[in-house]
Amino acid sequence: MRPISTRRAFIATAGTVGITSIAGCSSILGGMGGDNNNKTTTPESNSKAETKDAPGGPGKSVDTFENVKSNWGVSYGKLSTTKQDVYQGSQSLVLQSKKSAKKTVTKITRSFYPEALDLSSHNLSLAVKVKKPETVKIKAEIIAPADSSKLQSTRYIPKELDDWVRFDIGYTSKKGDPVMNNVAELNIQIGPTPNNKPFTVLIDDLRKVPAASKGKVMFQFDDGHISARDTVYPVFKEKGWSGTVGVIPDAVGADDRITEQHMREMGKNGWDMIGHASELLPKHSREKQRRILQRTKQYLEVKGFKKGANHFIAPYNRVNGTTLELFNELFDSAYLQGGAPNNAKQPSNPGFISRVNGEDIQGTQRIVNMANEFNQLAVIYFHRVGTEYDGFSLDDFRKVADHVGSKEVDVVTPSQLFQSDNGSSNSK
Repeated sequence: MRPISTRRAFIATAGTVGITSIAGCSSILGGMGGDNNNKTTTPESNSKAETKDAPGGPGKSVDTFENVKSNWGVSYGKLSTTKQDVYQGSQSLVLQSKKSAKKTVTKITRSFYPEALDLSSHNLSLAVKVKKPETVKIKAEIIAPADSSKLQSTRYIPKELDDWVRFDIGYTSKKGDPVMNNVAELNIQIGPTPNNKPFTVLIDDLRKVPAASKGKVMFQFDDGHISARDTVYPVFKEKGWSGTVGVIPDAVGADDRITEQHMREMGKNGWDMIGHASELLPKHSREKQRRILQRTKQYLEVKGFKKGANHFIAPYNRVNGTTLELFNELFDSAYLQGGAPNNAKQPSNPGFISRVNGEDIQGTQRIVNMANEFNQLAVIYFHRVGTEYDGFSLDDFRKVADHVGSKEVDVVTPSQLFQSDNGSSNSK
């Protein structure tokens, strides 16, 4: 899979958190509404993004992995290179666990000396490929400037995804008081894997991408469940926020799902109705995946939700390389479980934006804290909200919402985050 075009370069270049309930999407199968122009926030301009047409993605190169021996050391596992499978340039880095190791872990380190790496106004992004399909955990540690002052990022890669993918290194925890213009060391760790299964993971093209000047939070409610309208919608009206509903076309109007009238009502108050589906996409052929995605998009467009139709939530948080190619072709952005925040100004891969499960209250609050402090984007998702719907309790939901409200972050929807300079989404 070739490097994502970043559109798309972000519209004119515009954790363990939530690992539970990862497959909680509905299996239900089966009036013209409109998008509202009122905005809760004003997305910041992306006109100053650096080298937006760079072959590997937005931003500036930090490491192309062409000089591995002089730049990188390995403390656990095996480190090698390959010229047969690359994302960018002439070679990529190969990380493997040792067969004799008790734990399947590989950890590599690069020091930035004598010139420190300045991340005071940038985030990092990385390209990876999992050669042995298995759910893989990728950790990064940003040492700034010593082990007592560092940031950690943890990102999960879904098991069917055995092709190259770029993602943002979003911060999931910190220690001490990191000095972001004085990053002395970067550690990258793969594993441990479930049941200590061996892995082979390729990495390539480490880049730094301009960061936002303010953190952002996005709330998503999967499956079009009625609780989004009956339970969450009034809470958000009190706060002046808009949220996002993942709409499964064949489920609209079912006994426990929102109706088209609900969709119009919420849309008029700034909510996004975006695409979702009930089928596991990676099990289907390219043609079948395309039909599912196009049908969902066309439904929303016909019903008047043209901005929301440009965004999609991956069913069951699962994708393969074909799915990501179709996301990039058909949508402005797509979302799935990843466990980490994202770049809030210019996501390096809009088709692979990470979400966290909001039912992990403490973990979600920690992610929001990190997004607030380091100006990143936290996408929080829920399914059912309200004990009367056998869902997450309203009291606990308010704890998450009130925590977000206590921070200096903007609450956005996908169409607000990805609107172009003229204020309208890039329809295809």
